[in-house]
Amino acid sequence: MIEYYEFSLYGLLAVFLAPLFFPSDDPAVSTVAALGALGVSNLARPLGGVLIGRFADRHGRRTMLLLTILVMGLASAAIGMLPGYATIGIAAPILLVLIRFIQGLSAAGEAMGATAYAVESSPSANRTFFSSFIGSGGSWGYVLSAVVTGTLSLVVSTDDMASWGWRIPFLLCLPLALVCLWLRRSMDDSPEFVREKTQDQLSSRPFRDVVLNYPKSVLRVIGIQIGLSAPGYIGLIYLTVFLINEREFPRNQVYWITAIAIALQGLTIPLYGILADKIGGRKLLIASTAAYIVLAYPLMLGFARADSIAIVAVLYCVFMQISGAQTAPAWAIFAHLFPTKVRTSGMALGYNVGVTVAGGFGPFIAAQLIVWTGSQLAPAYWVIAGSIVGLVAVLSLPHSLSSEKTTA
Repeated sequence: MIEYYEFSLYGLLAVFLAPLFFPSDDPAVSTVAALGALGVSNLARPLGGVLIGRFADRHGRRTMLLLTILVMGLASAAIGMLPGYATIGIAAPILLVLIRFIQGLSAAGEAMGATAYAVESSPSANRTFFSSFIGSGGSWGYVLSAVVTGTLSLVVSTDDMASWGWRIPFLLCLPLALVCLWLRRSMDDSPEFVREKTQDQLSSRPFRDVVLNYPKSVLRVIGIQIGLSAPGYIGLIYLTVFLINEREFPRNQVYWITAIAIALQGLTIPLYGILADKIGGRKLLIASTAAYIVLAYPLMLGFARADSIAIVAVLYCVFMQISGAQTAPAWAIFAHLFPTKVRTSGMALGYNVGVTVAGGFGPFIAAQLIVWTGSQLAPAYWVIAGSIVGLVAVLSLPHSLSSEKTTA
């Protein structure tokens, strides 16, 4: 939760960061540039997946999780202290992109390392349920960031938010990260990793072994994650910007409906995890991915045409529920595609390539599609395209994935 609170703040506060770090006579250009920086930070993900995945497979999931939260906390606090373009000129956007790159390195290992830890520490019959709490925690991180920014919007004027108020959520990251670091110190490493280490079964070159021995599994993870990230990042990040900038709904209202929609997603992801353990994760993933192909355009039409914030809130909740149904089974499926000795490397490589391709640049592409086409419905085509890729990848999976055996 804390990791993704820190990582998601940038997207929610992009409307304030854009003119400060990417000034332009056209506000739309500033926003596109700021969202482009969000995408650039995700270029770090494949590299981070290789480095941090290897670290986790060599030194343990616990040690990796201590490292990632510390790096993310320091980087997020640094954004809160960074001078703007008016103060230090071109150095401001360069430093901002550099810090986001570092954040991308940290986020690259966090989710898949935590998933490996959860799967390897859970009863085999309930691994989807337990691993779904990783996705749920990530959702609550976005909720926390939306609540903090929404509360600030209530008590701080728009001018003050643009001047200094936007820094407060970033500065809160450091004490939150230190609390999380303290909590994680008490963790034991996963039983499966400890067993592999005790039996001297760890891989000395996990990345090489993954590429040579499990290429189909990596490609499946990439494809499935494209299907998750294309709609997921639109819901988590871009819709907030869209509703504020394109539809001109009040910022405070948008922040709160964002928090509500993602909070409901966070609550229901474990329920979808229970369902996946009963009917099979592959079936649920097929159904939820296909749902975006069918519903993306009607939902985007509703966001573009609805004048009532209540109707927008309902549409937002529907959009995020589909994402939750995707997330619950997906990460356990990823874990089951690789053996313990290369699990984090394999998952992190595939996951982060998929996130970079479809997620990191997703909000930027969505904003740019509207600029190019002049249509507020254009982001729906991005969601549909990513979902088709994801569906093809899911259909390539075996009909059953054993939680105890590796399917490559």
